[in-house]
Amino acid sequence: LDTRDRIVSRLVDIAIDFIKSGATDKLGMTLQLTEALDRRVEPDYLTFSGGVSEYLFHGEEQEFGDIAPSLVRKLKDQLAEKVNIEILDPGQGIRATVIGASQFTVQVSGKTIYLSHQDILPVHNIPVVQLHLDLSEEINESSVCQAIRDGMNRIDLAVDSCVAVAFTWQGDPEYSRLSAMANGIMTAVVRDGSRTQPLLLMIDGDIANIMGNLLIRELDFPAKLLSVDGVQLQELDYVDVGELIDPPGVVPVVIKSLLFS
Repeated sequence: LDTRDRIVSRLVDIAIDFIKSGATDKLGMTLQLTEALDRRVEPDYLTFSGGVSEYLFHGEEQEFGDIAPSLVRKLKDQLAEKVNIEILDPGQGIRATVIGASQFTVQVSGKTIYLSHQDILPVHNIPVVQLHLDLSEEINESSVCQAIRDGMNRIDLAVDSCVAVAFTWQGDPEYSRLSAMANGIMTAVVRDGSRTQPLLLMIDGDIANIMGNLLIRELDFPAKLLSVDGVQLQELDYVDVGELIDPPGVVPVVIKSLLFS
C-alpha cells in the first residue's frame, strides 16, 4: 500500500471503532475534538454529513484532490462487513463542515497585551464579534454597547458567553475616547454587575493594554480578561489563543475563517 492508502485505511479503522463501540486507540483519541460521547445506548441509525456524504449518498463523482473518494470506497466496504446499523441518507449532506471549510491563519500578538489571569489560556474555538463602527471621531458608549449586542445576537450568543470582541482602533488614544469604548464594552457584556465567562478583546491597533487596564482597574470588570492588539479579524471567524510565551511576552493567535462559495 502507498502512503495515501495507508492513511485512508487507518482513518476508516478509527471511524469503524467509533461507530461500533465508541472506543478507539491512541491515534483515534488524538483526533477527537471533543470529549468522548457518553454512549449508554446503541444507535438505531447511522448517517454521515460533510463532503464525504456527497460521495456516499448522492453519487458525487468529481474529485477535488483530496482523499474523500478513496475514503468512501473503503468506508463502504468496512460498513458492509463490520457494522450492523441501518444507514440513513439525511437528505442534506452539507457540502462542507466547519472544520473542513476553514482557513487557518496564525498571528502573534505581543505589542501591548493585557492578561488579567494566566489561567485563561489556552482557549479554543472562541467566536468573534466584529464591530462595524467608525471609531475615528467621537465614540458613543451606547453605540459601542449596541454594536456588541447586535453582533452577539447575529451568532446567537448570550450576554455571558465567552466571546472575542474585535474592532479596528482609529484616531487618537485620548482618555475620553478610550473610556467611552471601555464603558460600552462593559455595559454590553456584563449583566447585573456579574459575568462568569472570560472576555477576549482583539484589537487592530495599539491600545490593548490601556483598554485592559481601564476595564479591570477603573471599571472593576468582574470576569477574566485578555486584551491583545495587532490582530485582524472578520465576521464569522473563530480564534484559538495559546499560552503566554514569556519572554518575549507574546501569545499565538490561530484564526479560523469560514469560506463560502
